[in-house]
Amino acid sequence: MYVLAQMIKSPYIIFYNHSENANLFNDIELKEENILFFHAVTKQFLKKSELETLSIEPLIDYNIPKLWLKEDSSSRMIKVWENTPDEIEYISLGENGAKLIDKNILNLDSFTLSQSQKDKISKSNFTKNIDGYLNEYELTSVEIYPNLNERLLLCKKFNKNVDPAKDILFNEKLPLEYKTYVKIVSGKFPLADLGY
Repeated sequence: MYVLAQMIKSPYIIFYNHSENANLFNDIELKEENILFFHAVTKQFLKKSELETLSIEPLIDYNIPKLWLKEDSSSRMIKVWENTPDEIEYISLGENGAKLIDKNILNLDSFTLSQSQKDKISKSNFTKNIDGYLNEYELTSVEIYPNLNERLLLCKKFNKNVDPAKDILFNEKLPLEYKTYVKIVSGKFPLADLGY
């Protein structure tokens, strides 16, 4: 599967809701409304993913996100699909959820946040994604291969931005389609057995 992406500032990349089984992107116009998500990636992801430079006009004047979710660094034991043949138990980060923070990826002195944005910044951690409020924010983590590849496959499958890491963090009920992703992050299964 080919996914359209645009690096804004290393290591931050915009991933678009344009994916094909062959490289057929020549006539696509990049628009902000077609963005799936904006995230930092590791050099390892860039090396292991088959990247190709295309002659497409880049998106100009992208509004870089100002607010991000920073997960708690303490660990916890989680169990998914409990009491089924698919049950997996493993250690994950984020025992106390995540905090909404102001993060300036351009390394300027500070962002100019609107009052509504300032009001969104949390003083305490979110442990649940109440009413999907946190869906619009990305985690501050730097994505690796193959986790990010699997997330992109899931975005294609669901035809929208999905983030299994955030769903796990906020104890959402996980669809069985996340099974390969969970196996990857659990560290209990050889990547070769999972198609990587």
